Amino acid sequence: MITLNTHYFCSTIFLYFNPFPREGLKRLGFMLLLLAFSTMFFNTVQTPAYASPFELACDDGKAGYGWSDFYPSGAAVLFSPPSAGWRITAVKIHAACILKGPASLFYIQIWDAGLNTKYSEPLLFNRVFKNATLDWYTIRLPNIVVTGDFYVVIIPMFTLDGPQLWISVDNNPPFSNTSLIMNVDKHTPLFHMNATSGKPGDFMIRVMGEPAPTLPELRLASVEFNDEETVMVFNYPGEVRNAWARLTRVNGDPVECRVSREGWSITVRVNETGLLNVLVETAGGDVVGAGLRINASLRTRFKTLSANYTALQEFSEVLRRMVETLETENENLRTQVRDANYATSILQNQVWRLMENNTRLERQTAELSMSIDRLRLENNLLLILLSVAVAALLLTVTVRRLRVGKWAG
Repeated sequence: MITLNTHYFCSTIFLYFNPFPREGLKRLGFMLLLLAFSTMFFNTVQTPAYASPFELACDDGKAGYGWSDFYPSGAAVLFSPPSAGWRITAVKIHAACILKGPASLFYIQIWDAGLNTKYSEPLLFNRVFKNATLDWYTIRLPNIVVTGDFYVVIIPMFTLDGPQLWISVDNNPPFSNTSLIMNVDKHTPLFHMNATSGKPGDFMIRVMGEPAPTLPELRLASVEFNDEETVMVFNYPGEVRNAWARLTRVNGDPVECRVSREGWSITVRVNETGLLNVLVETAGGDVVGAGLRINASLRTRFKTLSANYTALQEFSEVLRRMVETLETENENLRTQVRDANYATSILQNQVWRLMENNTRLERQTAELSMSIDRLRLENNLLLILLSVAVAALLLTVTVRRLRVGKWAG
């Protein structure tokens, strides 16, 4: 609701009437009419409740006790904004911090409803909290835009010899059933602080924000590994004013990463493992983020696959040379087969000719055999005739001799 500033309005009336005392009644009547109209207008016309940033809260403002824990535990509260697009401008924490030891960091993170990191920022304890003072503390954020439900996660990074952050818990019913203790390393709930749990409560973490237009998502397009680094390409289909990335190591230390832009593509190069948070600032000053966990197992698997790939590549080269040799031998065999086929064709022709010659010779042999048989028959007949002729001749001679002997006697 828009309201009038009475002090400012009265001062304006005084300055308006003072120089003109004679026409004061006319001007007074006009101003009263204007005031009545303005009052009626402001009482009937209301601006939306989200015209200016307002606060989302799940607690009732009464702290029951303080909570803290070692990494990777974190305090998480689920918020449901009144609009699909929501711009987070600040986070408020009711807490007390004991500042001791060297300066160190705690984390504030924004997760989406799927427990994916959208924003992560390391903060120095002494830049946010007063020593051993229980109070509300406001942490300004760079207009983080989320879509739908989201979590605010505070990681206290509790240590025995360093700063100790204790986050207040409202343990008075009714409970909102939206507070959890998270394992921020695995992004899994450790304990639901709902009304049915053994220790229900609401973390006293609040959000300042306002509705915002729904912006495109920052999406991972590709991941490549090499021996030195992991190269990831993200796409954001919109105008980008700035882009940056931060890696949170397994021990919680932050590392700034190298980022380059080309059109809609944002390339991030990382040579360590941990939780990567990539952020882009749009032309309107809003910030859109995306999170990705880079595991050591992925790089180990990459090195194993790379070694296997190298071995397979060498084996493939050996096989390629073997294939080339076999192809050469195959070509030689093809040539030999062609030659053998040609020689076989020639031999086959020769065989056919030999078979024809053999058939002819067989016929000739049969004819010769018949001729021989005929000649043998003829020879036998001739021998018989010759024998008869000789016998006849001998008989004739014998007869003649006998006749001569008879005559001589």
